[in-house]
Amino acid sequence: MPDFGIQHVEAQCPLRNSRYCSTCAAYGHLTASCPAKPSRLFREPVYVEQLLCPTDLIRYSITSKTPIPSHVIEEPPRLLEIKDDDKVIAAYLSAHSIRPVKGCTKRYLLEEYAKSQNKRLIYIK
Repeated sequence: MPDFGIQHVEAQCPLRNSRYCSTCAAYGHLTASCPAKPSRLFREPVYVEQLLCPTDLIRYSITSKTPIPSHVIEEPPRLLEIKDDDKVIAAYLSAHSIRPVKGCTKRYLLEEYAKSQNKRLIYIK
């Protein structure tokens, strides 16, 4: 910005240093120009400090970067919507190679399948 009004070196530019990168949780550059670009199309937090508000990082002088253990980040459950009809449930189970088990209802088998696939089951009327 040529009209900024204060003579300064680019490396010490107050405007540049106020930029915040949500990828590496650091000030000084934007997410688009981050040297540690994520390898995935979506961004997920990598450091615990990325879960905190940037103003809290400054207020409490937090400069650490504590990695989040990979088992903490879980995929959100997806939806499995199915018509509330025994014939439809039986057809769905059959299509997914789930055989009837003696003593288990079809709905129970469907619920167990949904859990194993990390899906939230919703019955539609």
